[in-house]
Amino acid sequence: MATFVLVHGMGAGGWQWREVADILRSKGNMVFAPTLTGLGDRAHLLTPEVDLETHITDIANVIECEELQDVVLVGHSYGGMVVTGAADRQYERIGCLIYLDAFLPEDGQSVMDLQPSDRIEYYQKMADEKGDGWRIPTPPAEFWKLNDPEDRAKFDRLKKDHPLAALTQPVNFDHPRPDKRAYIWASGFTPSPFEKFAEACQYDDDWLYEEIDSGHQMMMSHAPELSDILLNISQ
Repeated sequence: MATFVLVHGMGAGGWQWREVADILRSKGNMVFAPTLTGLGDRAHLLTPEVDLETHITDIANVIECEELQDVVLVGHSYGGMVVTGAADRQYERIGCLIYLDAFLPEDGQSVMDLQPSDRIEYYQKMADEKGDGWRIPTPPAEFWKLNDPEDRAKFDRLKKDHPLAALTQPVNFDHPRPDKRAYIWASGFTPSPFEKFAEACQYDDDWLYEEIDSGHQMMMSHAPELSDILLNISQ
């Protein structure tokens, strides 16, 4: 039995992992899919002060307060920033670290450091025009190449604004990444800021590497396939 902690991406919530979590639990695994502060069912907590550090603390505290060990920590998209920080903070409790079509930062980097200039300008423009200068409307399901009508409707219904500070604040870490680490690329989501991380990991013997031919929100569109990959990596 493995212990999974599944971390969602920008503007989403723990709700996004429901089908994957059900599949993993049906195989006898323990699964936690927390929602980050200010998003999903915790949207009422969104303030200008919510940042990357807030979200790292969210996940580190779940691992500590649930007294989890040998954790398979999975971060999707923006969640790659969060799991990087949380894995460092709970280093002795992490058995495997998985980046799911996610940002893969070096020490001292923020999401903005890993984005092209036009995307940075877009985020700031959206925050200024539609988010009171401090929050960003999350792009709709169509942008992420989520094709199923029901999935698209659900994503657009439940997505929330994302705090800008979470994208501008850098992550800092003191430990190396765990020895067991993997990158899963959504090869159907292109052009993508994640392709460069996938390519680097694909040819690095220190990383396990997998691909799914899907859009970015693969936990919704390809839950069985993703669950199988997570189970195989966790063994």
